[in-house]
Amino acid sequence: MRQQNATKNQLAQEVADIIEPVIPYLVIGSKKATEEARKKAGPDVWTVNKKLWEILCSRENPELKEAAGDMVIAPSDPEVKQIFVREILNSFEKDPDLEIEISSFIETEAMKKLEAKASSDRISLQNSNDKVRVLEEFSELLEKLIAKNSCVDNISDGSGVSTVSADSTWDSEPSECGTGKEEILEKTLDFSCQIQYGDLRSRALSLVVPYLEGPKKGEYIKKVLYSASNIHDDSERAMVFAPFSPQIGGPGKEEIIEDIFDFSPHIQYDDAKFEILSLIVPHLDNTTNEALLEKALEMAAGIQSEFLRVQAFSMLISCLSGQRKEEIIEEALQLASNLKDKDMRPQALLFVIPHLDEARKKEILEKAREIAYGIESESRRIQALSSLVPYPEEPEKEEVMEKKLSSGPVAK
Repeated sequence: MRQQNATKNQLAQEVADIIEPVIPYLVIGSKKATEEARKKAGPDVWTVNKKLWEILCSRENPELKEAAGDMVIAPSDPEVKQIFVREILNSFEKDPDLEIEISSFIETEAMKKLEAKASSDRISLQNSNDKVRVLEEFSELLEKLIAKNSCVDNISDGSGVSTVSADSTWDSEPSECGTGKEEILEKTLDFSCQIQYGDLRSRALSLVVPYLEGPKKGEYIKKVLYSASNIHDDSERAMVFAPFSPQIGGPGKEEIIEDIFDFSPHIQYDDAKFEILSLIVPHLDNTTNEALLEKALEMAAGIQSEFLRVQAFSMLISCLSGQRKEEIIEEALQLASNLKDKDMRPQALLFVIPHLDEARKKEILEKAREIAYGIESESRRIQALSSLVPYPEEPEKEEVMEKKLSSGPVAK
């Protein structure tokens, strides 16, 4: 019996909690109040609450309506709400069928969706609060890192020249600087990599990247690349890669680049691999390290997207020479000519065209135009032809193709 009463009390309390946010509109009951409630609470929330109220008021109970009216007058008074809860409970006791009907309604799909939305809103609020906490913790760490960096830079013999070598500052810094810079950097970097929110992680990592230095620089770079490559949003991920180029260059760059290439199979997304390769390619100009170039080609070959793979190979062609260059040109052309998405073939071929001699360029351009004119989708045909604008067509051929185009797409 006690358990039944407890359940009944819980149900009465739950009904009061559900109705409370919109009770003024329910009590007023006018058309204008309904419109206002739909705007404020949302149509789904209002519909469910109104239905619940109608069931509750379907039995004669003036005391219940009076208690609801008091809730409108004194919404923040807990005693007033408890009177309302008691009147709901009295209604259940007078009519057990009402309790069953209300209980059944709360179990409906509409109510479950409403509860799920409320739960989602609470999670969103929790996430928002958690983001503030994460940002505050990161800001504190970053301030320490900046201070530590400034402290090391300012250690001098009075003539403005640092008396501490760059490498020695990582192992045992002077006592006035406190904890070692390496320790602060690692704490800040580890914290940034573990942030679960992609937007915050990208912002944090982009701010840490300029401070990646010291004996473990290569290790730090790989850690950032891995963490950034797991960010789903392209623009957020690009924020991390933007300040990266200076870190890849400089002394020992080939060793760092080689480490990145060896690490590339662990990078999940194709576009992330492509972005990282795009950062590295400018640092491969004039290199004579053939093993490094082969690793670069290996990374490009590991990109699953055929379109991005053509683009990646094309970026690397200018770094190659001799027979290997010709082989990659042919591989890229073959790949571009056989893309599964036929409408993208002209644009893919254009990536390779700048690396061809005049005779071959003319041949491939003609092939690209033929494919472009044959695209059935008007918007995609225009897109493909627009990409060919920098390469004007011979007037007589252009006239012939325009006539074909006006009569419909050219057969492929």
